[in-house]
Amino acid sequence: MTYLVIGLCLFLLIVVVYISAKPISMGIEARRNIKDVNDNNTENMNKEYDESENNKTSISDEILKLNDLKNKGILSAEEYKKAKDKLIN
Repeated sequence: MTYLVIGLCLFLLIVVVYISAKPISMGIEARRNIKDVNDNNTENMNKEYDESENNKTSISDEILKLNDLKNKGILSAEEYKKAKDKLIN
């Protein structure tokens, strides 16, 4: 009788482990996917930040070039102002 009870308990334990293994593995996979998505979002945000920093630098460089052209007499003050406004907007 004792062996029958122990056998039944072991059988139930195996069934419970088998049934719960699938949801546990799905949870682990979902956690990995969330981490991957967060990593990708972080990478995209870093790229966007780098691009915006490059754009700021390039805009300031362009304004400096326009100022040099104005100082050399190649651009008039009005042309310089229009070009600068176009870059800023």
